[in-house]
Amino acid sequence: MMVEYKYDEKQLEIKETANGEDIEISITLFDSELKNNLKKVREYFDENKVISDIYYYIHPNNRYQIIVRKDYYNEFIIQLFRQQLLQELKWV
Repeated sequence: MMVEYKYDEKQLEIKETANGEDIEISITLFDSELKNNLKKVREYFDENKVISDIYYYIHPNNRYQIIVRKDYYNEFIIQLFRQQLLQELKWV
């Protein structure tokens, strides 16, 4: 099942690419108020015992690179939604 999502393009940009067996997600925040929301997503994954579920890299200009294992992708997208970085989720 594939997931589709929508977000406010005035506040952020999300790009996904394949990275071997993983998914690389690039998030650029245009609204710096959203930094705390994205930080909460990272904290959610830091609290579990799986070290390799996501890799989180911070770049200049509010750009974030996140590499997500495929088996954690849906959970990652749900956390983005829970933290109001996504407006809508739909599995198709």
